[in-house]
Amino acid sequence: MMNANRNRNSIKGVFIDGIWTNDPHKVKEEVRYFFSQRFQEPDDQRPEIDGISFKTTDQHQNNLLVAPIQEVEVHNAVWECGSDKSPGLDGMNFKFIKQFWNTLKPDILRFIHEFHVNGDFP
Repeated sequence: MMNANRNRNSIKGVFIDGIWTNDPHKVKEEVRYFFSQRFQEPDDQRPEIDGISFKTTDQHQNNLLVAPIQEVEVHNAVWECGSDKSPGLDGMNFKFIKQFWNTLKPDILRFIHEFHVNGDFP
């Protein structure tokens, strides 16, 4: 079945300048050329906002952006949220999280660490 599908879905040839060509090398080159032109930006110039130059980040700032999230950052983020706010549908508000921080902290920090390492929420 796989061979039948592969054979049915393969490109046998293409029209190049009005002439049918089934030479595999020419077909591959034409397909490559077509898509390279199709998905290429028209020019390398980027728009400017009245000639304003934006600051760039230095290496130290870049390192801070990709560094693991520290416990103190999580603690500060939780304590900055209003106690009557609920971060999810489970109904547990920040007052609950703050009240039981010592119990919940290991699980919250493990969750954040796994997200930082994998880039995905489990």
